[in-house]
Amino acid sequence: MNYIKHLNGFFERVSGDGRLTAYHISLYLAVFQLWNLNRFAGKFPVSRTELMILSRIGSVNTYAKCIKELDRWNYIRYFPAANRHCGSEVSCIRFDTGSNTGNSTGNDTASDIGGDTLIKRINRKTGNKSPDQIFQNGERRKINGFNHYHVNNDKDYSEPL
Repeated sequence: MNYIKHLNGFFERVSGDGRLTAYHISLYLAVFQLWNLNRFAGKFPVSRTELMILSRIGSVNTYAKCIKELDRWNYIRYFPAANRHCGSEVSCIRFDTGSNTGNSTGNDTASDIGGDTLIKRINRKTGNKSPDQIFQNGERRKINGFNHYHVNNDKDYSEPL
């Protein structure tokens, strides 16, 4: 997957699509960043909170509307979770294939990625919240102490259930 060709294809498609707003573009770029961190996997988990912070969207309704429209307009494939406690998944449609039809969501990145991706710091300003790191050393960080993937590393098996 060629990162630059993909983004050029995306922006070329955006320039001809009058339906998109700044919210759609911002949300797509946040999804693209997570896709990059997941090494351009076919399907990857996303967190609504994380995407809202990265895309600077402050309303859950705006987020839901935009992500569904991006799916309907064939910019991404959105797989909402059947259970609200499980994460949703997203698959990005490739725009580096030469045509803007975007029919592939494959993972052919073995030779294109040089080294680990490191996001140094992403500041966010949403309401009264202070700036916070979302990624730390290229890995997702807990947001507000909540782990969206329900992974607990410090289990004490001697405690009763």
